[in-house]
Amino acid sequence: MSLNPYQKAGYGQGNVGIGKKPAILVVDFQKAFTSIESPLGGSELITSAVQKTKELISLARQENLPIIHTVVGYRQDKKDMGHWPLKVPTLSEVTLGSKWVEIDEELEVKEEDIIIVKKMPSAFFNTDLTNILISNQIDTVIISGCTTSGCIRATAIDSFSYGFRTIIAEECVGDQGIEPHRANLFDIQNRYGDILKNNQIISHFTKVLR
Repeated sequence: MSLNPYQKAGYGQGNVGIGKKPAILVVDFQKAFTSIESPLGGSELITSAVQKTKELISLARQENLPIIHTVVGYRQDKKDMGHWPLKVPTLSEVTLGSKWVEIDEELEVKEEDIIIVKKMPSAFFNTDLTNILISNQIDTVIISGCTTSGCIRATAIDSFSYGFRTIIAEECVGDQGIEPHRANLFDIQNRYGDILKNNQIISHFTKVLR
C-alpha cells in the first residue's frame, strides 16, 4: 500500500499523550462567538462544542484540575487591535466591558477559575498563560474552544512550541465552517498534538489521575 504525502514525509507517526498534571484551557467561548445574536455569529458546531466542554469541565473539577478561560476584548478606540479591523472588522464590536466578552453561562465559571484576556489568536501571545502553567507545574494543555481554524490552531502550535503536551478535545472545539474545522484538526493531529474524544480524556482522568 502506497503512503500518502503526509505519511511519506513522516508526519503523524506518534502521540504525545497526557502527562501527570493536565489543565483545561477553554479558548474564547464567549458570547461574541457562541451567541447567534453576535455580529460574529454562532454555529451549530460551536453550540455543540460548548455543551461538550461543559461535560469535560464538570469531570475535570472532580479531579481538581485547573480550568483556564481566555476571552478576546478590545479598547473602544481600537488601539490594541493591531490589524484585526482590516481583516475581521466585526471584532471591533468585541469591546472590553461589553456582553460579547462575557463567557457563555453554560460553562458556569467558578471563582477559582482563571480568566485571561487576549488580543491575538494564540492564548499564549502576550498573556500570562505560560507563567501560570509553569508555576503550577502543568505539563499538559487540554484545549477546547473556538475557532478551530484560528485561535485553537494558533494556541495548539504555541503550546507545542513551549514544550507542553498538547491535546485537542475534539468534540469541544468548533468553527463557523466544517471544512476548516476538519482540515485543522487533521493538521494538528499530524504535527502538534493529539486529537482525543471526551470519553478518551475522561477515561484517562478516572484511570490514571486518581
